[in-house]
Amino acid sequence: MNDIGRQPPGWHPDELAFLGKHRVLQHTGEIPSLTYIKQRWVYNTLREVFLTENGYILKRYSHFSGRKDYRKVWKREHDALCRLGDLNTPDSMGYINVKHNRNLSGTLHLRTLLPGSTVNWATENRVESLAEFMADIHRRHVVTLDPQHENFIDTHNHHHPIGFIDFGRARVFSGMNLPMLLHIGKDLAKLRIDGGLNHRQFEAFSQHYQQCIQLNSTHYRMP
Repeated sequence: MNDIGRQPPGWHPDELAFLGKHRVLQHTGEIPSLTYIKQRWVYNTLREVFLTENGYILKRYSHFSGRKDYRKVWKREHDALCRLGDLNTPDSMGYINVKHNRNLSGTLHLRTLLPGSTVNWATENRVESLAEFMADIHRRHVVTLDPQHENFIDTHNHHHPIGFIDFGRARVFSGMNLPMLLHIGKDLAKLRIDGGLNHRQFEAFSQHYQQCIQLNSTHYRMP
């Protein structure tokens, strides 16, 4: 059971050095000025999300003693974002593991902020853009596994209008193998339930998605 009385640790010198290396801090070693976004407990791991003044997202994981969240979501997100570097997704700057004391360790993941606004699927071109975007992700052997409406944004870019901002549950595969195909099915099933599309919009999405996959699968090669 989570102890709500436990407080997150102070900033470890290695965390500050990591942030300074990526120029998140104006002066190396200073305590960062952050906007607190949210937090939640997963077993005995406290997850916190912060926004920096210069446009970075910090995801900080504090692993207290007892049962922990061993899914290493920071690695999942980092690996996915590296694979999707040419798409409309944030850039991962990497992550660092630290040891605060004998009973407390931590992980800090740093990525860029992808600006945008809430996306509206009411127009046909936005639904088609969503289909093209999801097909692009899947062709790179990545699944989001969290295609909630709130994770998609409208970037107001004519060429790349749809973006995705949270890959904490993503999975990366080595190819279009059976596990990848099964997870694509999961991704699309979750999109149908949580993606904010009505029945007509999802049918239009499905048709265009299949066209995109069939049209481009023979032309795409992993970098």
